[in-house]
Amino acid sequence: MPSAASEYVRIRVETRPERAEIVGAEAFAAGAAGIEERESGARIELLIYAPAACADAVRSAARAAAGADATLASEPVVPQDWPETWKEGLQPLVVSSRLVVRPSFAPCALAPGQAEVVIEPRQAFGTGAHGSTALALALLDARLATSRGGRVLDVGAGSGVLAIAARKLGATFALACDLDPIAARETRENAAANGVAVASFAGSLDALGPRAGRFELVVANLISSEVRPILAPLAARVAERGALVLSGLLASEREAFVALLAAQQLRVVDSRSETDVRGDAWLALTASQ
Repeated sequence: MPSAASEYVRIRVETRPERAEIVGAEAFAAGAAGIEERESGARIELLIYAPAACADAVRSAARAAAGADATLASEPVVPQDWPETWKEGLQPLVVSSRLVVRPSFAPCALAPGQAEVVIEPRQAFGTGAHGSTALALALLDARLATSRGGRVLDVGAGSGVLAIAARKLGATFALACDLDPIAARETRENAAANGVAVASFAGSLDALGPRAGRFELVVANLISSEVRPILAPLAARVAERGALVLSGLLASEREAFVALLAAQQLRVVDSRSETDVRGDAWLALTASQ
């Protein structure tokens, strides 16, 4: 039971990626006040914050939705200004001299010619601060710095930050897709708030018909278990002399993905890596023909 002095309980759930969305939805339905999502290797870690009064209901809902192989623990949260505390770790991300990505409540002075993407953090989608997203932004920026405009496809778009950044950096067209209808809606809303147009739909890569054509840049910020089954369709959407950016991989998977990309007639031409505060070593790759 939570301490009487604690207003909130933090419930830590580690589950499979395909269960994370339903766990979050069930937790919110039971009274959760907020959820932080982190990749943890091949699994997803959810930090669910619930008012102490409904913590038992939220814990039960999360346990039922997470599946038998999930792990779950909870602890009281020291009383604090909850509406403000969660913002503390969300600061502007300076991607390069050309781009800054920031939450709406964290202003940043821009250098001359530097574009910004402003994302309002919402229920399940981030601002670009996660290591894998930051790496994808860096590779996207580097690629668009050496190419003129072109069409960009963002697969597993979430908040749409990559597609919006591509438009800010000169892409002539951006199409974003995500399996979650909420993500598709928020991508459109975030794009409009940033003054750019991004086409967005809820569905899988298979939903793109032949008329969609190929793209000068295809970006997928997904963990490896989600990328592997769609790697061939992703590669098929890359235009001649175009590029594919993969992020959300672990550094230990580099050799395997270099080989997988080679099987699709793509070679790695750029990469970025970063170890986060939890010790997870993330990898992002750019591959081209």
